[in-house]
Amino acid sequence: MKNYIINDLDDNTMNGGRKARNDVFTFAKQDGFKEILLPFIIHPQDRSFKAKLQKLKYSKVTIPKLLKHANDADVIVFQYPMYSTFLMNHLIEDIKKYTHAKLVYVIHDIEGIRMFDDTDNYSDNELRLLKQADGIIAHNQPMTDWLKEHGITVPIVNLGIFDYQNPQLINQDMDYNKSVVFAGSLEKSTFLTKLNLKDTKLTLYGPNPADQYPACIQYEGKLSPEELPKKLTQNFGLVWDGDELDTCSGTYGHYLQFNAPHKTSLYLSSGIPVIIWKKAAMAKFIEENHVGLAIDNLNDLDDILAQITDDEYKTIKQNAINMAMRLREGLYTKTALDQIVKQVM
Repeated sequence: MKNYIINDLDDNTMNGGRKARNDVFTFAKQDGFKEILLPFIIHPQDRSFKAKLQKLKYSKVTIPKLLKHANDADVIVFQYPMYSTFLMNHLIEDIKKYTHAKLVYVIHDIEGIRMFDDTDNYSDNELRLLKQADGIIAHNQPMTDWLKEHGITVPIVNLGIFDYQNPQLINQDMDYNKSVVFAGSLEKSTFLTKLNLKDTKLTLYGPNPADQYPACIQYEGKLSPEELPKKLTQNFGLVWDGDELDTCSGTYGHYLQFNAPHKTSLYLSSGIPVIIWKKAAMAKFIEENHVGLAIDNLNDLDDILAQITDDEYKTIKQNAINMAMRLREGLYTKTALDQIVKQVM
Protein backbone atom coordinates (compact mmCIF):
# COMPACT_ATOMS: atom_id res chain seq x y z
CA MET A 1 0.00 0.00 0.00
CA LYS A 2 1.32 3.45 -0.95
CA ASN A 3 0.26 6.25 1.35
CA TYR A 4 1.12 9.91 0.82
CA ILE A 5 0.81 13.10 2.85
CA ILE A 6 0.72 16.56 1.30
CA ASN A 7 3.24 19.03 2.69
CA ASP A 8 3.42 22.74 1.95
CA LEU A 9 6.13 25.27 2.66
CA ASP A 10 6.00 28.05 5.22
CA ASP A 11 8.59 30.68 6.12
CA ASN A 12 7.17 31.70 9.51
CA THR A 13 9.11 29.95 12.28
CA MET A 14 7.17 31.87 14.95
CA ASN A 15 3.83 30.46 13.81
CA GLY A 16 2.41 28.09 16.43
CA GLY A 17 -0.31 26.94 14.05
CA ARG A 18 2.37 25.93 11.55
CA LYS A 19 4.05 23.86 14.26
CA ALA A 20 1.03 21.54 14.49
CA ARG A 21 1.07 20.90 10.73
CA ASN A 22 4.81 20.27 10.66
CA ASP A 23 4.50 17.74 13.47
CA VAL A 24 1.65 15.85 11.81
CA PHE A 25 3.74 15.65 8.64
CA THR A 26 6.85 14.43 10.49
CA PHE A 27 5.00 11.74 12.43
CA ALA A 28 3.18 10.60 9.28
CA LYS A 29 6.55 10.22 7.53
CA GLN A 30 7.77 8.14 10.47
CA ASP A 31 4.64 6.02 10.00
CA GLY A 32 5.60 5.24 6.40
CA PHE A 33 3.81 7.99 4.47
CA LYS A 34 5.57 9.51 1.45
CA GLU A 35 5.69 13.24 0.82
CA ILE A 36 3.91 15.23 -1.86
CA LEU A 37 5.57 18.63 -1.49
CA LEU A 38 3.74 21.71 -2.71
CA PRO A 39 6.83 23.77 -3.67
CA PHE A 40 5.39 27.19 -3.01
CA ILE A 41 4.66 29.47 -0.07
CA ILE A 42 1.17 30.91 0.32
CA HIS A 43 0.81 34.41 1.72
CA PRO A 44 -2.92 34.73 2.54
CA GLN A 45 -2.76 38.50 2.96
CA ASP A 46 -1.16 39.10 -0.45
CA ARG A 47 -3.99 40.07 -2.81
CA SER A 48 -1.79 41.61 -5.50
CA PHE A 49 -2.19 40.86 -9.20
CA LYS A 50 1.15 39.03 -9.15
CA ALA A 51 -0.03 36.78 -6.30
CA LYS A 52 -3.22 35.96 -8.22
CA LEU A 53 -1.19 35.00 -11.29
CA GLN A 54 1.04 32.78 -9.17
CA LYS A 55 -1.95 31.00 -7.66
CA LEU A 56 -3.37 30.47 -11.13
CA LYS A 57 -0.08 28.89 -12.23
CA TYR A 58 0.00 26.67 -9.14
CA SER A 59 -3.56 25.50 -9.76
CA LYS A 60 -3.21 24.86 -13.50
CA VAL A 61 0.39 23.58 -13.74
CA THR A 62 2.17 22.83 -10.46
CA ILE A 63 -0.51 20.88 -8.58
CA PRO A 64 -1.65 18.70 -11.53
CA LYS A 65 1.98 17.83 -12.35
CA LEU A 66 2.65 16.73 -8.76
CA LEU A 67 -0.47 14.58 -8.55
CA LYS A 68 0.16 12.90 -11.90
CA HIS A 69 3.40 11.61 -10.34
CA ALA A 70 1.43 10.24 -7.37
CA ASN A 71 -1.06 8.25 -9.42
CA ASP A 72 0.00 5.09 -7.60
CA ALA A 73 -1.33 6.42 -4.28
CA ASP A 74 -3.76 4.36 -2.23
CA VAL A 75 -4.30 7.05 0.40
CA ILE A 76 -3.50 10.77 0.31
CA VAL A 77 -3.60 12.73 3.58
CA PHE A 78 -4.40 16.42 3.41
CA GLN A 79 -4.11 18.74 6.39
CA TYR A 80 -7.31 20.79 6.40
CA PRO A 81 -7.74 23.71 5.86
CA MET A 82 -5.26 25.21 3.46
CA TYR A 83 -4.38 28.90 3.73
CA SER A 84 -5.77 29.57 0.24
CA THR A 85 -9.36 28.44 -0.38
CA PHE A 86 -8.79 28.83 -4.12
CA LEU A 87 -5.81 26.45 -4.14
CA MET A 88 -7.47 24.09 -1.67
CA ASN A 89 -10.42 23.67 -4.03
CA HIS A 90 -8.13 22.93 -6.96
CA LEU A 91 -5.97 20.54 -4.93
CA ILE A 92 -8.95 18.47 -3.80
CA GLU A 93 -10.44 18.42 -7.31
CA ASP A 94 -7.12 17.33 -8.81
CA ILE A 95 -6.59 14.55 -6.26
CA LYS A 96 -9.93 13.15 -7.42
CA LYS A 97 -9.08 13.77 -11.09
CA TYR A 98 -5.53 12.43 -11.33
CA THR A 99 -5.44 9.68 -8.69
CA HIS A 100 -7.63 6.87 -7.43
CA ALA A 101 -6.52 7.47 -3.86
CA LYS A 102 -8.74 7.67 -0.83
CA LEU A 103 -8.59 11.24 0.46
CA VAL A 104 -8.15 11.65 4.22
CA TYR A 105 -8.33 14.97 6.04
CA VAL A 106 -6.47 15.70 9.24
CA ILE A 107 -8.50 18.60 10.58
CA HIS A 108 -6.69 21.48 12.25
CA ASP A 109 -9.56 23.96 12.27
CA ILE A 110 -13.18 24.07 11.20
CA GLU A 111 -13.72 27.70 10.38
CA GLY A 112 -17.49 27.26 10.36
CA ILE A 113 -17.25 26.70 14.11
CA ARG A 114 -14.27 28.89 14.88
CA MET A 115 -14.78 32.17 13.04
CA PHE A 116 -17.93 32.08 10.93
CA ASP A 117 -20.43 30.35 13.19
CA ASP A 118 -23.33 32.56 12.07
CA THR A 119 -22.39 32.80 8.40
CA ASP A 120 -24.44 30.17 6.61
CA ASN A 121 -22.86 30.79 3.21
CA TYR A 122 -19.34 30.16 4.52
CA SER A 123 -20.44 27.06 6.43
CA ASP A 124 -22.12 25.66 3.31
CA ASN A 125 -18.93 26.10 1.28
CA GLU A 126 -16.85 24.51 4.02
CA LEU A 127 -19.20 21.55 4.38
CA ARG A 128 -18.99 21.01 0.63
CA LEU A 129 -15.21 20.72 0.98
CA LEU A 130 -15.44 18.46 4.04
CA LYS A 131 -17.79 16.12 2.18
CA GLN A 132 -15.10 15.52 -0.46
CA ALA A 133 -13.08 13.47 2.04
CA ASP A 134 -13.21 9.67 2.18
CA GLY A 135 -12.14 9.74 5.82
CA ILE A 136 -11.46 12.34 8.50
CA ILE A 137 -9.29 12.62 11.59
CA ALA A 138 -11.13 15.00 13.93
CA HIS A 139 -9.85 16.42 17.20
CA ASN A 140 -12.30 14.69 19.52
CA GLN A 141 -15.86 13.42 19.96
CA PRO A 142 -17.54 16.86 20.16
CA MET A 143 -15.98 17.79 16.80
CA THR A 144 -16.97 14.42 15.35
CA ASP A 145 -20.54 14.92 16.59
CA TRP A 146 -20.63 18.37 14.93
CA LEU A 147 -19.45 16.89 11.63
CA LYS A 148 -22.07 14.14 11.72
CA GLU A 149 -24.82 16.60 12.65
CA HIS A 150 -23.86 18.59 9.56
CA GLY A 151 -24.13 15.70 7.15
CA ILE A 152 -20.65 14.15 7.13
CA THR A 153 -21.10 10.40 6.71
CA VAL A 154 -17.56 9.15 5.99
CA PRO A 155 -15.47 7.31 8.63
CA ILE A 156 -14.15 9.63 11.35
CA VAL A 157 -11.38 8.86 13.86
CA ASN A 158 -10.75 11.00 16.95
CA LEU A 159 -7.17 12.17 17.40
CA GLY A 160 -7.56 12.95 21.10
CA ILE A 161 -4.65 15.39 21.33
CA PHE A 162 -2.05 16.79 18.94
CA ASP A 163 1.39 15.28 19.30
CA TYR A 164 4.28 17.71 19.72
CA GLN A 165 7.90 17.41 18.65
CA ASN A 166 9.73 19.02 21.54
CA PRO A 167 13.52 19.45 21.34
CA GLN A 168 13.88 20.54 24.97
CA LEU A 169 14.36 18.31 28.00
CA ILE A 170 11.18 17.25 29.78
CA ASN A 171 10.71 19.27 32.95
CA GLN A 172 11.13 16.82 35.84
CA ASP A 173 10.81 19.30 38.74
CA MET A 174 8.36 17.94 41.34
CA ASP A 175 8.47 20.98 43.67
CA TYR A 176 5.03 22.51 44.11
CA ASN A 177 4.87 26.31 44.43
CA LYS A 178 1.46 27.09 42.85
CA SER A 179 2.98 28.65 39.72
CA VAL A 180 1.10 28.88 36.41
CA VAL A 181 2.10 29.77 32.84
CA PHE A 182 -0.05 30.94 29.93
CA ALA A 183 1.29 30.86 26.36
CA GLY A 184 -0.64 31.97 23.32
CA SER A 185 -1.96 34.74 21.13
CA LEU A 186 -2.64 37.41 23.71
CA GLU A 187 -4.92 39.75 21.78
CA LYS A 188 -7.74 37.21 22.12
CA SER A 189 -7.05 36.53 25.81
CA THR A 190 -8.46 39.68 27.37
CA PHE A 191 -9.53 37.74 30.48
CA LEU A 192 -5.93 38.12 31.63
CA THR A 193 -6.40 41.84 32.23
CA LYS A 194 -9.11 41.02 34.81
CA LEU A 195 -7.18 38.40 36.76
CA ASN A 196 -6.71 39.22 40.44
CA LEU A 197 -4.75 36.44 42.17
CA LYS A 198 -3.24 36.85 45.61
CA ASP A 199 -1.20 33.66 46.06
CA THR A 200 -0.68 32.51 42.46
CA LYS A 201 1.85 34.04 40.07
CA LEU A 202 1.13 33.69 36.36
CA THR A 203 3.92 33.94 33.77
CA LEU A 204 2.86 35.05 30.30
CA TYR A 205 4.34 34.36 26.84
CA GLY A 206 3.04 35.35 23.43
CA PRO A 207 2.58 38.07 20.81
CA ASN A 208 0.37 41.16 21.03
CA PRO A 209 0.23 41.68 24.82
CA ALA A 210 -2.04 44.21 26.48
CA ASP A 211 -0.54 47.55 27.52
CA GLN A 212 -0.86 46.60 31.18
CA TYR A 213 -1.55 43.47 33.24
CA PRO A 214 -2.43 42.99 36.93
CA ALA A 215 0.36 42.60 39.50
CA CYS A 216 -0.10 38.81 39.60
CA ILE A 217 1.02 38.52 35.95
CA GLN A 218 4.56 38.76 34.60
CA TYR A 219 4.94 39.09 30.82
CA GLU A 220 8.12 37.47 29.44
CA GLY A 221 7.85 38.10 25.70
CA LYS A 222 7.39 36.02 22.57
CA LEU A 223 9.35 32.87 21.64
CA SER A 224 9.21 30.29 18.85
CA PRO A 225 7.33 27.00 19.49
CA GLU A 226 10.71 25.24 19.67
CA GLU A 227 12.29 27.69 22.14
CA LEU A 228 9.30 28.22 24.40
CA PRO A 229 9.41 24.80 26.16
CA LYS A 230 12.81 25.72 27.58
CA LYS A 231 11.07 28.42 29.63
CA LEU A 232 8.21 26.25 30.90
CA THR A 233 9.21 25.52 34.48
CA GLN A 234 5.90 26.29 36.19
CA ASN A 235 3.60 23.81 37.96
CA PHE A 236 0.69 24.21 35.51
CA GLY A 237 -0.07 25.52 32.04
CA LEU A 238 -3.35 27.38 31.58
CA VAL A 239 -5.80 26.77 28.70
CA TRP A 240 -8.47 29.51 28.68
CA ASP A 241 -9.96 31.88 26.12
CA GLY A 242 -12.21 34.90 25.80
CA ASP A 243 -13.04 37.91 27.93
CA GLU A 244 -14.30 36.44 31.20
CA LEU A 245 -12.90 34.68 34.28
CA ASP A 246 -16.01 32.63 35.12
CA THR A 247 -16.41 31.12 31.65
CA CYS A 248 -14.69 30.95 28.26
CA SER A 249 -16.74 33.46 26.30
CA GLY A 250 -17.03 34.75 22.77
CA THR A 251 -15.98 33.13 19.51
CA TYR A 252 -12.79 31.60 20.86
CA GLY A 253 -14.41 30.43 24.07
CA HIS A 254 -17.14 28.72 22.06
CA TYR A 255 -14.49 27.02 19.91
CA LEU A 256 -12.86 25.48 23.01
CA GLN A 257 -15.92 23.24 23.27
CA PHE A 258 -14.91 21.55 19.99
CA ASN A 259 -11.16 21.78 19.43
CA ALA A 260 -7.91 20.46 20.86
CA PRO A 261 -5.84 23.61 21.52
CA HIS A 262 -2.22 23.17 20.53
CA LYS A 263 -1.04 24.90 23.70
CA THR A 264 -2.34 21.85 25.61
CA SER A 265 0.20 19.79 23.69
CA LEU A 266 2.91 22.40 24.26
CA TYR A 267 2.44 22.17 28.02
CA LEU A 268 2.09 18.40 28.28
CA SER A 269 4.99 17.66 25.91
CA SER A 270 7.10 19.73 28.30
CA GLY A 271 5.93 17.69 31.28
CA ILE A 272 3.72 20.53 32.56
CA PRO A 273 0.22 19.57 33.84
CA VAL A 274 -2.73 21.56 32.49
CA ILE A 275 -5.47 23.72 34.00
CA ILE A 276 -8.39 23.96 31.55
CA TRP A 277 -11.97 25.21 31.42
CA LYS A 278 -14.30 22.46 32.59
CA LYS A 279 -16.59 22.77 29.55
CA ALA A 280 -13.74 22.59 27.04
CA ALA A 281 -13.67 19.54 24.78
CA MET A 282 -10.17 18.71 26.06
CA ALA A 283 -11.29 18.68 29.72
CA LYS A 284 -12.39 15.05 29.50
CA PHE A 285 -8.98 14.02 28.13
CA ILE A 286 -7.17 15.94 30.89
CA GLU A 287 -9.27 14.38 33.64
CA GLU A 288 -9.28 10.83 32.27
CA ASN A 289 -5.50 10.84 31.93
CA HIS A 290 -5.00 12.61 35.29
CA VAL A 291 -2.68 15.19 33.74
CA GLY A 292 -4.22 18.34 35.17
CA LEU A 293 -7.30 20.09 36.49
CA ALA A 294 -10.61 21.10 34.88
CA ILE A 295 -12.13 24.16 36.57
CA ASP A 296 -15.19 26.39 36.14
CA ASN A 297 -13.89 29.75 37.31
CA LEU A 298 -10.47 31.40 37.36
CA ASN A 299 -11.56 33.45 40.37
CA ASP A 300 -11.26 30.19 42.34
CA LEU A 301 -7.70 29.46 41.21
CA ASP A 302 -5.98 30.54 44.43
CA ASP A 303 -8.23 28.28 46.53
CA ILE A 304 -8.02 25.33 44.12
CA LEU A 305 -4.21 25.36 44.02
CA ALA A 306 -4.01 25.79 47.81
CA GLN A 307 -5.96 22.55 48.30
CA ILE A 308 -3.53 20.43 46.26
CA THR A 309 -1.01 18.58 48.42
CA ASP A 310 2.60 17.98 47.42
CA ASP A 311 1.89 14.26 46.95
CA GLU A 312 -1.16 14.94 44.79
CA TYR A 313 0.88 17.26 42.61
CA LYS A 314 3.66 14.69 42.23
CA THR A 315 1.13 12.16 40.91
CA ILE A 316 -0.28 14.63 38.37
CA LYS A 317 3.23 15.72 37.40
CA GLN A 318 4.43 12.15 36.81
CA ASN A 319 1.40 11.50 34.60
CA ALA A 320 2.27 14.63 32.60
CA ILE A 321 5.86 13.42 32.19
CA ASN A 322 4.58 10.07 30.91
CA MET A 323 2.25 11.90 28.52
CA ALA A 324 5.16 14.04 27.29
CA MET A 325 7.00 10.93 26.12
CA ARG A 326 3.95 9.72 24.18
CA LEU A 327 3.40 13.10 22.52
CA ARG A 328 7.05 13.37 21.49
CA GLU A 329 6.85 9.96 19.81
CA GLY A 330 3.75 10.90 17.79
CA LEU A 331 1.65 8.14 19.34
CA TYR A 332 -1.73 9.79 18.83
CA THR A 333 -1.04 10.85 15.24
CA LYS A 334 0.27 7.46 14.18
CA THR A 335 -2.58 5.60 15.88
CA ALA A 336 -5.22 7.80 14.24
CA LEU A 337 -3.58 7.48 10.80
CA ASP A 338 -3.39 3.70 11.08
CA GLN A 339 -7.04 3.52 12.13
CA ILE A 340 -8.40 5.77 9.40
CA VAL A 341 -6.40 4.03 6.66
CA LYS A 342 -7.91 0.69 7.69
CA GLN A 343 -11.40 2.18 7.64
CA VAL A 344 -11.21 3.83 4.21
CA MET A 345 -9.54 0.95 2.37
